[in-house]
Amino acid sequence: MLLLSLVLASCFPARPRPTPEPWQPHEFLIGLRGAPPPKSDAYAQAAAAGFNVIVDYVGPEALDLARRHGLKLMVAKIGLDLATFRQAEGRRAAAALIERFRAHPALGGYYLGDEAREADFADYARLADVVRERDSPRPFFLGLLPCDAFVGPALSTADYAGYLERFIATVSPALLTWAYHPFREKGEDRFYFENLELVRRAALAHDLPLCPTLRASVWRGMAPLGEGELRGQVYTALAYGAKGIAWFSYWGAPEGGRDGIVQPDGTLTERYRWVAALNAELRALGPTLLRLRSAEVCHTGDVPPGAARLPTHALVGSVEGGAFVVGLLDGGGTHERYVMLASKDFRRGATATLTVNRPCRSIAWLDPSSGRWQDLPIRADRFQTAVEFPLPPGGGRLLRLTLQP
Repeated sequence: MLLLSLVLASCFPARPRPTPEPWQPHEFLIGLRGAPPPKSDAYAQAAAAGFNVIVDYVGPEALDLARRHGLKLMVAKIGLDLATFRQAEGRRAAAALIERFRAHPALGGYYLGDEAREADFADYARLADVVRERDSPRPFFLGLLPCDAFVGPALSTADYAGYLERFIATVSPALLTWAYHPFREKGEDRFYFENLELVRRAALAHDLPLCPTLRASVWRGMAPLGEGELRGQVYTALAYGAKGIAWFSYWGAPEGGRDGIVQPDGTLTERYRWVAALNAELRALGPTLLRLRSAEVCHTGDVPPGAARLPTHALVGSVEGGAFVVGLLDGGGTHERYVMLASKDFRRGATATLTVNRPCRSIAWLDPSSGRWQDLPIRADRFQTAVEFPLPPGGGRLLRLTLQP
């Protein structure tokens, strides 16, 4: 038996895994999860709300429709799922379909699954290798479990940082995405910022885009969401360096008790209007955010688990007027620094007074309504510069600090 194994190994040597080509988004990803049916009016509504990619269990038959409405599609239903791929016919079909559709202009990538268990990492890596061999460097979407997933078959370890590292080492993902759904009725939200920080560190260490899945729908055990909660998820994610976001769930599912952004009969909810407005802001901020790199994230007010308090003697010395997330972003310039400031008060507006421990020539904010930098009035002396501005509930501002040489 051993001799036979050696002969087979010599005749059919193991193929080396393809070396992943790094993928970086050219456009800020604004994805929808829980896709509508592939109908023209439904896709038109999604495009009108500012989405640019559909990330869901949708097959290649929707590619032409997506192209017609200016959308990209993370294609599924081609055999790149664990159950189908374990069969030889499923593997052949997946490879054939990639060859058939990889030149389609609406193909944005491949949807492999969600809430990846560590026990399945090796199988997911084989799925990813098929994509890399035939359509590199087009990305694939594979969602991770959140850091508060139960310890057992799902995560199989309480070491979330290790879970992330083993996922990256085994699967070689194109991006890091996960879903931590805050604002639950039981109040179990205390690890929301820790999850953001742990994934941020892993993304920086491996030069991977960070793309969280945000909650927009309501289902059992989840509290209803207001506009401030939706906005707060967006701007806290941006403060942690997100290069894209995905909203869950776009389409309602009464059989699953889920109330989406759009109802199954096509009725637009109030959340559709709120999400569309936020997507418009992301489109305006996105080109600048894509070229910035997260440097540090600190908190004022109550400091949640896994987070750091804003130090007194850092570049940003203080932010008064509420509780905030302070995301420091590096743009590579000598005299420019960037700050994404996000309010942690999702129910009330705030007036933030930010003090920089350096004299600044100017402080500007990127106005999403115009897409242009607007100078703010500053108070400056030889050592510090202060600026004041209002924020809506859960709101944020991207600031550019131009320091005195």
